[in-house]
Amino acid sequence: MCDAPIGLGGDWAADDTIYFAPLSVGEVWRVSASGGTPEQITRLDRSKGEVSHRWPQALPGGGAIVFTVWVGPGWDEKSLQMQVLATGERRVLAQGGGSGRYVASGHVVYNRNGAGNLMALPFDVSRLTVAGGPAVALAEQVWEGGAEGAQFAVSDAGTMAYVPNYTQRYERRLVWVDRQGKVEPLAAAPRPYYDPRLSPDGLQLAVSSEEATERVWTFNFARSTLTALTSASVSSQAPVWMPDGARIVYRGTRQGFRNLFWKAGDGSDDEQRLSMNESLQTPLSVSPDGKRLVYTDNNRARGNDVWVLSLDGNLTAEPLLTTPASESNAHFSPDGHWLAYVSNESGRNEIYVQPFRGPGRRWTVSTDGGTEPVWSRDGRELFYRNGNALMAVPITLQPAFSAGLPHLLFRGQFQDTGTGTAGYDVSLDGRRFLMIQPTEPEQLATQVSVVINWFEELRRLAPVAR
Repeated sequence: MCDAPIGLGGDWAADDTIYFAPLSVGEVWRVSASGGTPEQITRLDRSKGEVSHRWPQALPGGGAIVFTVWVGPGWDEKSLQMQVLATGERRVLAQGGGSGRYVASGHVVYNRNGAGNLMALPFDVSRLTVAGGPAVALAEQVWEGGAEGAQFAVSDAGTMAYVPNYTQRYERRLVWVDRQGKVEPLAAAPRPYYDPRLSPDGLQLAVSSEEATERVWTFNFARSTLTALTSASVSSQAPVWMPDGARIVYRGTRQGFRNLFWKAGDGSDDEQRLSMNESLQTPLSVSPDGKRLVYTDNNRARGNDVWVLSLDGNLTAEPLLTTPASESNAHFSPDGHWLAYVSNESGRNEIYVQPFRGPGRRWTVSTDGGTEPVWSRDGRELFYRNGNALMAVPITLQPAFSAGLPHLLFRGQFQDTGTGTAGYDVSLDGRRFLMIQPTEPEQLATQVSVVINWFEELRRLAPVAR
């Protein structure tokens, strides 16, 4: 077996056909290893809420593939499925599973709930049916690399190699960090938080959380209370406050589409849809007058671009930054005249600033790579991240824009963005940063573990029916 990662997973079948999933909002395709026109193999079933097919593997014999179906980013919004190529028939092998691989011991091995729990399901590849059961948990804890899937491989001879999952990556805490890097935890219980946003008055926080379905929560600093804003039945992510604090815009995964929604910040009304198309859309920033929303539009034809949505009644959208490069992380300056964003047009991510509307030059603000730009509330600084470093750049907005040299504020192990927005925010006075920190120091993968004669243990734990 030879696994060839392509896009969101890929597999090189015995007949030299490559199966691959090129996009995060697309299907499984195949193409001959010698070249030719790719052929689409799976079809998204929007009626079932499907948004993505990924991590395909051709089963021995070439009659079927196994792949992961996403109906949302939450732990339980994934399923491991099989499709018979001749008929297009699909069967669910494991709900809540992903990164599945058939191995020569007669099992389908997969990752459960994205938490590193490796599972084994007895499977008869000649009949394309489950051959025993139920699935059993294995001892190996495997690291999951986001879009790359669970990091393991198994040879036909029974040798397993995997990247261990050293830490519980879902336990994180909300913290204030001052400009010297001193950390002060908030009085909020640890959760799998990411992408925090302070309210315009600084009295509340909106934040996403990784769960069975991902949700947006609000935290009240005075009362130290955490309140769910969005429903637990479907996933919502990437909150952005309106300038008056009355509403929160977010990305919602609904009926097979990942678009823009908003609702009252106190949760007093039902959510309203702001957009509807097949792109993966992520809200980034609202103009100070509340009339424009910039958002990332990830489209299978164009890639990652920045668009603008009118919020003053007609909800019309138009492209703003659309180049062959990838543009993201766009944020309005406090006066609304400038836009900071990230582009990889130079070959790596850098921070740029340009006028939001009208003529004017574009400025390169970072000097050695950068992501996640966030303005100070007075517009005198622009912050960004470069690896584990938080950088600050002095800014002048009037009478003309100018940027000073970036300088390091502090380094630390803090959660980065989960959606391409920003994984931190800055206090109203610019003295502290609201960040998310793992409850245990994250251990980087420094080795690959190898298990010899792994099939013996696999067959003992999950006997295959004969």
